[in-house]
Amino acid sequence: MRAIHMDCPRCGGRSAKSHNLEAVCEYCGINMPLYAKAKVLSNAHYDRGLKLAKAYNLTAAIEELSAALQINKKNIQARNLLGLVFYAMGRIGEALREWVISANYGADENLAKEYLIVFQNDMALLEKYSDALHNYNEALQFMGDYSEDLAAIRLKRAIEINPDFVDALNMLALVCLKTGDRHRAGALAEHVLSIDAGNPFAKRYYREIFLKKAPSGRKLKAHMDEASLNYEKAQDKAALQKGDRQNPFYAQSQRPVAKTSPISGLLLFAAGLGAMFLFMYILVLPSFLEDSLAESAALSAEIDTRQAAHATQISELEEAIAGLEAELGQYMQTAALQDEQNRNLQNEVWVNNAYSYLSRELPHAALNALENVEVGRLSADALSTYHHVVQTATPIVEQSYHQLGQIQFNNGEYAQARESLESAARLITEESVVAHYVLYLLGRIAEVQEDYSLARSYYERIINDFPGTNRVNAANIRLNQLPA
Repeated sequence: MRAIHMDCPRCGGRSAKSHNLEAVCEYCGINMPLYAKAKVLSNAHYDRGLKLAKAYNLTAAIEELSAALQINKKNIQARNLLGLVFYAMGRIGEALREWVISANYGADENLAKEYLIVFQNDMALLEKYSDALHNYNEALQFMGDYSEDLAAIRLKRAIEINPDFVDALNMLALVCLKTGDRHRAGALAEHVLSIDAGNPFAKRYYREIFLKKAPSGRKLKAHMDEASLNYEKAQDKAALQKGDRQNPFYAQSQRPVAKTSPISGLLLFAAGLGAMFLFMYILVLPSFLEDSLAESAALSAEIDTRQAAHATQISELEEAIAGLEAELGQYMQTAALQDEQNRNLQNEVWVNNAYSYLSRELPHAALNALENVEVGRLSADALSTYHHVVQTATPIVEQSYHQLGQIQFNNGEYAQARESLESAARLITEESVVAHYVLYLLGRIAEVQEDYSLARSYYERIINDFPGTNRVNAANIRLNQLPA
């Protein structure tokens, strides 16, 4: 098979290889056809991510850009755009992480370096975003403790600091839903969708608030109207029956009554009383019972309808609460991961700042920048930079404190000399070349201040820890002259 020449897409080297899928670069050793295809595929995902980002569908854009970086982690354009998408969603820690990685991969004209310089020159801005994340994490803890009011306060603070903090906006919408403020929740969901049209949480809240049908509302009103109509018909029927049977003895009461004896009067009274009870039993009581039964049936129908509607509402609310609690769990996991990433990133920012100070010959500022660094959270590259700064800056700062303390001691400024020398003593290592001078001067100052126990400890430390130095003999002499 005829050999062909192929330019390596990675290093630019020109290799003569057979035309197949196993063509390996002679210079950098990569599989050139597969590398080229992977690069094309990564760029295709980047193009789709760029279109989605321009259409404000940031969630889908993150998926496409992440796919591009999984294929080619050195796709600088995709990584920088992913950082911008995170920044637009208020996820500042993740944006800075992507830009730091991009700055390590990219050339001098990499835009990520410009983004990072903005934050390095304005630490107050970074602290402001960190405060927003802190309030958001506290809100998550309150939500876990079912303290929605306190969570809402923290979330409002986070949003005041970072108005486009999508996770905080979604969480506040969730709180408003749980507390029944659907109007506020709807406004928050619409705001999130104006930032990220594809945000799954905001879309669900929007459907929950604006697109869901009211539970059995029309059926309930129809049942109530029907029950009311039946009741009115029953009342009209009862009134009509009573009107037809008003005073059935009226005609008889107009006739003249013949005079009778007292006994016959009593008999007539008894007979009238019996006739009245018979009238009540035959005519009035059935009508009364019919009215009561109609009213009772209407009330029973209304109660059954309301109970059915109430049961439906309870079922729907329980289902919604279960879904919201599941989302809360996802939020808490995401927040914990973001907090971990933010802390790691903050440590690397401190190391980078320290290295910048050292490059500008500011060793004191470099060591101060490393005071709060958690070494265990540093990556391999950042850890190497950390050790370089410490090993380079420490002897310089230690020497400067020693020289200042020596001058102050010679001038009789013992309090100031002690402060400077103690600063130098805190930087002493086994490789220190001025440690014995620093400790000896501190011992002399302790003697002047009549703190003989402290002076003894300094002299003994010179003898034990730095036996080969030229202050050992002087320390022995001073130690023997100390009061018992």
